Amino acid sequence: MTLSWKSGNASFRHREYPTYENYIAHQVAKLAKLDLRQYDKQYREVLRERLKRLNLLHRGDTVLCLGARIGTECKAFIDLGCFAVGVDLNPGPDNAFVVRGDFHALQFADESVDYVFTNSLDHAFDLERIAKEIMRVLKPGGSLIAEIVGGSKDPHGREPGEYESLWWDNASDVVEVISNIGFILASSERFDYPWGGELITFAVRRDR
Repeated sequence: MTLSWKSGNASFRHREYPTYENYIAHQVAKLAKLDLRQYDKQYREVLRERLKRLNLLHRGDTVLCLGARIGTECKAFIDLGCFAVGVDLNPGPDNAFVVRGDFHALQFADESVDYVFTNSLDHAFDLERIAKEIMRVLKPGGSLIAEIVGGSKDPHGREPGEYESLWWDNASDVVEVISNIGFILASSERFDYPWGGELITFAVRRDR
């Protein structure tokens, strides 16, 4: 299936899918084309060190990882003493770390996790809907930790590949959308692996 892009507002492009089911099928197909063995080892180590520098996490904190594929990010949080589980449209077979789920409609209770982590917002069908779901499942005082890939106009950015469904000019465009939902930017750190981007932490606005 050949898919084209359409412009949203001035900062965003959306991949055109005939239906939501087509979007799901396209995203599910990606895992079969990836060899993640080296990534699983390297990204686990790199992310663990990034998370340490944030100085946020405590042993026993609960973490929900969105778009977690084979669970590499879950493993990084577990290394730091957290109780972490991931959701993905296609977690693959025999995945002990990730359950099947859609980050547009999470199957978890309101105010049930301390942290939500994602590096997959470029695979969103509806970014605002995802942000609202994250807000819903976070406990009062919880935080969103997001790795946001650099966009087309970022100095450390790039153009989208075959499976991205949402793209932006700058990572700051994504920060603005999330902030408008009711999050407050708490910290930002540049990173370069596995792609150039920004590690952003968001607190929940108290008057939500």
